[in-house]
Amino acid sequence: MVEVYAVAAENSHAVEVARAVLGEGGSAADATIAGILVGCAAHASSCGLGGGGAALLFDASSSRIRALDFRETAPVGLKRADHIGPPESTKRGVAVGVPGLAAGLHALHALAGRLEWRRLLEIAALKLESGLELSPYMAQALVWNQAWLTGEADHLVLGPANASDSVGKKFFNAPLVATLRTLGEGERGFYEGPIADEVVRAARAYGSRLSLADLKAYAAVERDPVAIGYGEFNVASMPPTSAGGVTMLAMLNMLPPSQLASLEPGSGAFLHVLAEGLRATYAERATTIGDPGFTKSDFTSLFDAKRMAERRAAIDLKKTKMPRLPSVSESGTFSIVVADSAGNVVSLSASLTSMFGSKIITKRGFVLNDALSEFSMDDYGQRAFNRGPNFPRGRARPVSNLVPTIVTKDGRAVLGVSASGGLRGITGLTQVLLAHLGRAESLSEAVANPRVHVNAGGALRLEEGLMELLPDLTSRGETVERSPISFSAVTGIAISRREAGSTFTPVFDTRKGGAVSVEKAPANVTE
Repeated sequence: MVEVYAVAAENSHAVEVARAVLGEGGSAADATIAGILVGCAAHASSCGLGGGGAALLFDASSSRIRALDFRETAPVGLKRADHIGPPESTKRGVAVGVPGLAAGLHALHALAGRLEWRRLLEIAALKLESGLELSPYMAQALVWNQAWLTGEADHLVLGPANASDSVGKKFFNAPLVATLRTLGEGERGFYEGPIADEVVRAARAYGSRLSLADLKAYAAVERDPVAIGYGEFNVASMPPTSAGGVTMLAMLNMLPPSQLASLEPGSGAFLHVLAEGLRATYAERATTIGDPGFTKSDFTSLFDAKRMAERRAAIDLKKTKMPRLPSVSESGTFSIVVADSAGNVVSLSASLTSMFGSKIITKRGFVLNDALSEFSMDDYGQRAFNRGPNFPRGRARPVSNLVPTIVTKDGRAVLGVSASGGLRGITGLTQVLLAHLGRAESLSEAVANPRVHVNAGGALRLEEGLMELLPDLTSRGETVERSPISFSAVTGIAISRREAGSTFTPVFDTRKGGAVSVEKAPANVTE
């Protein structure tokens, strides 16, 4: 019997490397590790060793879903005053948290790895050593950041010069190749020794209070996923410190299949109801969700089925209620989903928070995050909150929007999916799941559908295919904008189980680009 597996990611190089690892007999976890390292090198504006992330793992042998939180942490010496207003360019290091990706990947390998850790890092290093072709997405990111990049001596490791004319051309990152080989010696190679020294040096040069002790103390955390029943499915997602899973599950419980049947897909009424629910959840998350190590709260109340049914019933189809909304940052992320022949599935999201994070390039070939910018600020960015669940404090992890998700049915995984784009990722994934699970649309159709986004201010942003609903929505009191170019993306793999084997349907989102691969031999990458 031919072994079948599948990969979906936001970059074809990530898919190629993950597929190679599966071809060597690696597990879904192994393929994810090598794939994300290469994907982050190809899309260094979105993620990398200088950032963090989150992952869900479905273990087919036990039907258990496990969640790994490797969000960045604040240094012990953090001062709340550092976070008043946007940092000056020379002080952008104050937003750098202790990077978590290396620890998260090592923890994933400890849970479900099959090949040697050193081998996975070498596979990734060899791919980087041969060069990466510039993707259209990364070319656009480089063009948008040209003014900053030209002043950075090490910027060519992130992509070629003249990016607008270089799509498809190779670029090389020799420092990152050396870094990966050092990490192949073990996880602590990032948190102790020369790599750690360089992270601290680079961050402190721009005002950070990061120390070697902060790096040495860092650890990824395993948490219980948040989950609900949705029709015949079980939907599990990332718990706090991410608010993504909680927000998405709230919307599913507010719009179960029975409610969806009364709302026409893509109608003004449906979009209005969805927007009202999202705004209410955005407002609640600010007073409920924080780092569980510092904040004890019942965040499950945010998606309680009874409360969500009451919320749905209270929505006025002819009026918009605009709650006082907190400032919730919108950010970029990189997603990869892998399903192996044994039925194991990994959904991983990695992020630098903002595009190119803090815009600090280390001499080890990666960019440092600006994750601490996601601690709560007042509405005008004039002061950091000193109360509530998400205010700046040493060793805390700021709340993120990461939303890796795994759906099961009868104890087997039927969907692995994630999304990028901060709040846009949450709203995008919510709409995809409502269409795929609630309306039985194919995953490809659900991802391709035009979307609405509810931004941090509460206004609606409509993609081109929904602009005809403008009069309908404004008549309901909605504030509507035409959506600008968006690199938010939903990436996933739908899995159909049959007696003869599994059928995988991997999907990437054309809004941002990406690639998919399915089957062992021959295996095709499409982009």
